[in-house]
Amino acid sequence: MNNLQDLQKLVFLDTNTLHYIGIYLEYAQERSLYPCSDSQDAKEKAIANINKQAKADVKPSLKRGLETVDYFRSSGVWVQYSPISELELLTGKARGRALLRAAKEGVPDRMYSRFLEKEISARVGVDDLKEVKEKVDGLTSLLEKLDVKMSRGDETRDVLELAKGINGLIYMQAMDSIIYASTLVAKADYLFTSDEYLRNTINSIQDRRSSVGRQLRQLVSNIILGTTDEVELPSAHTITDKGTVKPKIPVHEHDRTS
Repeated sequence: MNNLQDLQKLVFLDTNTLHYIGIYLEYAQERSLYPCSDSQDAKEKAIANINKQAKADVKPSLKRGLETVDYFRSSGVWVQYSPISELELLTGKARGRALLRAAKEGVPDRMYSRFLEKEISARVGVDDLKEVKEKVDGLTSLLEKLDVKMSRGDETRDVLELAKGINGLIYMQAMDSIIYASTLVAKADYLFTSDEYLRNTINSIQDRRSSVGRQLRQLVSNIILGTTDEVELPSAHTITDKGTVKPKIPVHEHDRTS
């Protein structure tokens, strides 16, 4: 499906999956844990560290990030994500810092549901934004250093046009439709997402019996100048904090020559 020279599979990531990877790698770097450590039984030691030292509500996210990175390293797939996801991470992390500071100020709970841009801006300074941006910008190079194969490329005009077309066929939230469109333009084999609705929707579209799928293949063909017969829609999958891939990807599918 993709045009990678070694014909291995290409995985596209949504923003939530990227978020889990980012928070785990930050945790791992601070503690010299897998894959930032080459010690024996490194992964097992990382899981033991999370179980013992991490806060209970953070453990599932850290483990999901760990398992996702480990999957990419062990399977040898290529990985790509959209600049849109980087933008979502930037704004989301800035908002998160502002909310934490508001909580320390004793802001009434009812204000969190209408926490406006001016409230965020008042609590997040230039140094905060610079630090957040450096971490987001450095994620690709960090993954490459950790032996994850990263693929680059984003055709913004095609992505936005295709995202509009997708929403003419089936409902998706704006950011989800852009990420799905980016996956299609990248000719990725899989999209990894933690969003159950998005995963189920994409997999229903991929079904050859789906009329929406047939229309989407034609739309993709029109926009990226392929032929409808050559358009293969990606399947969507989730990596859990137990390391399970749902739905399961057959091992032989990692190599397109199989």
